[in-house]
Amino acid sequence: MNKIRGLVVAVLLGVWAFPAVSSAKTAPEPTPISAPASTATAPARTVESAGATNLAAREQQSRDLQDFKGGSVAIYASSGAVLVAVIILIILLA
Repeated sequence: MNKIRGLVVAVLLGVWAFPAVSSAKTAPEPTPISAPASTATAPARTVESAGATNLAAREQQSRDLQDFKGGSVAIYASSGAVLVAVIILIILLA
C-alpha cells in the first residue's frame, strides 16, 4: 500500500509541478480600427433601448415575479474536483 501512496504522490507532484505547455495559446493579433468609434456606438444604443423596452413590457405582463421563491439548491462539481476528492479519499483510507 505504501507503493501506491508513493505513486499517487509522485503523479500529483508531477501534474502540479509541470503545467501543460501544449495548451498555451498566443495572444491574437490586434485588428486595426477602420471606423470611428462614434458611428459604432449609435446602433448599440438603439439595440439597448429596444431591449430595455422589451424587458419592461415583459415585467408588466408577469406581475407574480415579485413573489418568486427560489427552487432547489444544486451543487455542481467538476470532474477534476471529483478526481482530487477520490484520490484524497484513497490516500486517507489506505
